[in-house]
Amino acid sequence: MPSVSLATTLHDSTGWTLQPLSETAKLLDECYESRLTVVTGGTMPEVLEALRETGWIIVEPRSRVGVQHITDSRRRVLRASLEQGSDFIHLVDMDRALHWASSYPEELRRVAAAIPGHDFLVLGRTRRAMKTHPKNQTETEALANKVFSLILGRDMDITAASRGISRDAAETILRYSRGRFFDSDSEWPIILHCNGHELGYMEVEGLEWETQLKRSEVTLPDGRKVDPKEYYEASPESWVYRLMLAHGIARAAYRTHRALSR
Repeated sequence: MPSVSLATTLHDSTGWTLQPLSETAKLLDECYESRLTVVTGGTMPEVLEALRETGWIIVEPRSRVGVQHITDSRRRVLRASLEQGSDFIHLVDMDRALHWASSYPEELRRVAAAIPGHDFLVLGRTRRAMKTHPKNQTETEALANKVFSLILGRDMDITAASRGISRDAAETILRYSRGRFFDSDSEWPIILHCNGHELGYMEVEGLEWETQLKRSEVTLPDGRKVDPKEYYEASPESWVYRLMLAHGIARAAYRTHRALSR
């Protein structure tokens, strides 16, 4: 049987992962041969200890904090998974992985088992799962997904950034990837498409909005506490931030395709 590793990125300065790490360890051990994570320099020492105690391999050195380093962290954990000897890799951010394992364990089992059947498996969200996210995220990500889908000629939700990756596909990604921020959402599948790799696609429930795992409420400057979804949808700053991310993902798709299709 081919080995499948779980590869994640993590920033936890508050300890929100401590309980779900313990609760999901058994299931994740059953689904994956190994589990690796790149953690930020701002992650609590208690979280590092919990990761080691629950079977995670921490990829050193620790990453700098900030969205501009996300794609580099994903490349690092991808490379570390290959060095670990993985035949296939399930890449997904830690908050999504823990929410998925807690809320949809049987679906996660099926996904882990399905990954070896694909060279590169894009995992998108069902319509229901997509609707759980705040509108500042869904409406801006829809634009990035549209640009990608027009280039590929096939509708896909790529902005949940979860995918199954074969060893061959991972090596191709590491050969060509140069992106920053969240460019890897679109850059990696475009790289593979342009190099003749087949892209599979599956929509899942477990990629629903995971942020409430980390934050159940937002405290406003006047002391009022509000629901995070309500806050993000009403915040101009949150819309601008999501527009910036979506623009970067769309631009990476277009530029990568143009560069590799010449």
